[in-house]
Amino acid sequence: MELTDTQLNYFVNNRLKLPKGKRADYLAQVDHLIERFSAAADGDKVINIKKFLKTGSLRKGTVLRPRGDFGVDADVAVFLNANGASQYDLANLHDRIRKLLVKIYPTKEPEDFTVQPRTLGIEFLDSGLEMDLVPLVVIDGPGDYGWQPSSRGDAPVKTSVAKQLEFIRARKDSYANFTALVRLLKSWRNFHDLDESFRSFTIELIVSHLQDTEGAPASLEAGLLRFFLYVADSQLKTPICFKECGTPKTLPKDRVVIFDPCNADNNVARKITDQDCKAIVEKCLNAWETLTYARNYDGKTQTLELWKEIFGRSFVIEE
Repeated sequence: MELTDTQLNYFVNNRLKLPKGKRADYLAQVDHLIERFSAAADGDKVINIKKFLKTGSLRKGTVLRPRGDFGVDADVAVFLNANGASQYDLANLHDRIRKLLVKIYPTKEPEDFTVQPRTLGIEFLDSGLEMDLVPLVVIDGPGDYGWQPSSRGDAPVKTSVAKQLEFIRARKDSYANFTALVRLLKSWRNFHDLDESFRSFTIELIVSHLQDTEGAPASLEAGLLRFFLYVADSQLKTPICFKECGTPKTLPKDRVVIFDPCNADNNVARKITDQDCKAIVEKCLNAWETLTYARNYDGKTQTLELWKEIFGRSFVIEE
């Protein structure tokens, strides 16, 4: 039995999307942190802030409602003027930001602040908000580009948050169910414990690649099957590049290559290992086989049971 877009959107709207009004509440909490962080950083000789830009799933409209160990993820790009800052200062930028956050939130536990390779995370347990601050050293010129420094001494990465948002917005404009499809895939990923290796942006870019090369899917179910089959067949061995980023100069030797839409020298999937890829491909093959069988099964009850194997017991298509 095939499921309609109306049925799948029922699941998306009633189980995956934030309840009405909650997105505004989370954005207000993000604005509050930006205000407090900006005040704390005022006068810092290294953290000379030019501007903030909200990004990530909360801004793109693909965020999932908090569930279990998964909170609401929000990213904030912090654009910094690095004039006068030494290489030592930039290498320790993430620790410097962490100290400011600890100062702002003295009652929070140390484990609520996490220094990651290129971001700094802060978790708000009461609301379920998980926010990443993304430091970017401003590059003068068009495109709103910046260098993203590493807390581990790796080379900085050039990117443009504004152009990434424009890229996703263009795909949303050409396919009305783009965000619903991404939400379904993120829900599947979380249910199968792939969240550490299969990042949201990677999923969005694969969906975008298939949309660019094959057109919008005929239905949400078709979009899911197309995604799962593409990953299973390709095993993510084929590099993905977009017209917006131009032709890459060289192909990196990483296991999975998916280029940043605004910089063909930046492989956003470089952290996916052989072991990660094997797990992702196996889960995608299983999902494709299960949903294909469900599609050709006549009984509604059994069809839904098969979908619950892929999306969990919370999967529903009607009241």
